[in-house]
Amino acid sequence: MADIAAITKLIEPEAEALGLKLVRVAFFGGKSDPTLQVMAERPDTRQLHISDCEALSRRISDKFDETDPIEEAYRLEVSSPGIDRPLT
Repeated sequence: MADIAAITKLIEPEAEALGLKLVRVAFFGGKSDPTLQVMAERPDTRQLHISDCEALSRRISDKFDETDPIEEAYRLEVSSPGIDRPLT
């Protein structure tokens, strides 16, 4: 299983470069369907537009192509927290 703390350290600067704040980074699913879930939002509006998702997904993919922090195949899911917002 991937090291979430290390992955978060790679993703956070990419989100910040787009003016976004990470809400959650999680890795779930079994060996047959592992998924890296990244939830982010704009701090001022607590929203995330589809163009933000696209831009962050591309930046994460480019960064991971360089560093390859996850050895196995996985699905990348970038979204707003919406109603799935983690309770703090």
